[in-house]
Amino acid sequence: MKLSSDKEVAKKSLYFLNSFLLCVHAIFLIFFACTHVTIMAVMNIFSVLSYFISFWLIRKSKTNHQIVITFFEIMIHMFLAVMCLGKDCGFQLYFIGCAAVVFYAEYFSVRLIGRHIGAVFMSVCSGVLYFLAIQVSEWRGVIYPLDQGVQKTLMVLNSAAVFIVCIYFYSMLTRIANYYEDELSRQANHDKLTGLVNRFYLIDHLQQIFNAGKMKDYWLAIVDIDDFKLINDRFGHNCGDFVLKSMTSIIESCCGELIACRWGGEEFVMVGAMPGGKEAEAAVLETVRKTVAEREFVYDSNRIKLTITIGAAPYLENQSIDEWISVADEKLYIGKHSGKNQLVI
Repeated sequence: MKLSSDKEVAKKSLYFLNSFLLCVHAIFLIFFACTHVTIMAVMNIFSVLSYFISFWLIRKSKTNHQIVITFFEIMIHMFLAVMCLGKDCGFQLYFIGCAAVVFYAEYFSVRLIGRHIGAVFMSVCSGVLYFLAIQVSEWRGVIYPLDQGVQKTLMVLNSAAVFIVCIYFYSMLTRIANYYEDELSRQANHDKLTGLVNRFYLIDHLQQIFNAGKMKDYWLAIVDIDDFKLINDRFGHNCGDFVLKSMTSIIESCCGELIACRWGGEEFVMVGAMPGGKEAEAAVLETVRKTVAEREFVYDSNRIKLTITIGAAPYLENQSIDEWISVADEKLYIGKHSGKNQLVI
């Protein structure tokens, strides 16, 4: 699934985290007030205020400030919670969740404002505070003892909250990794200007078909724009790019099930299985040639007439891929040196 821009994804993620934590702390505020855990009730008043401030920081794109404030709020809050209620309530689990989420936060901090937030340091601090809170709690004892049933309920709720946050952000990281892997693959296999597959992809694709022994009825055609250099020299390279894009549209509209490829420069390749043989291939390629010859290309009030020359060849048994391409290239060469604007099969 395609992601929106990095900034949009980052802000949505930060808004989600901030909203989630605000709701959690609002619930904590009510709970601690009702159970008379005074220290934590007061702490949660400040926590709720900090998350309202965080919304403003996100809106102002002060991502690193928001992340740091959130991190320290969680550290202080959870350390105090373990001191007040003990480890059996599960507040120390937030240290583990925080240690994971800070790396995701740093990724988007770099993407948004180009700054690192020290995720490794913050993660180490979370780990240290996790063990320290447990040890100090055991040494000093619980300040506000709660009923065992309440402790179990808090353990379940806190565990669930940590799992929700971790699952959400790990799933986001997976989506981001998959998206950029697909994007890198697409960029490696496609021509940036025309959007067609490039020659590296096509050669690999044909090699796979060749290795599978499924080359029967395959044809390959090399299409070359006649006198393309004159277009660049007379009208400029932007016009040349316009012509290449226009050629792409024509080829894609005519090629049907054939694969269209930007071979390089002003050359395109069309390849695919044509069970109808020479007549079927000639009909498709002639349609492309005539469409180009009959169309008037308009660029910045310049009216340009183009022609193309096409060399095509069927795959013959025992040919290598390179030999097959060479045969089509020879046909193209014949067409270019015998008047151009023609199909040679």
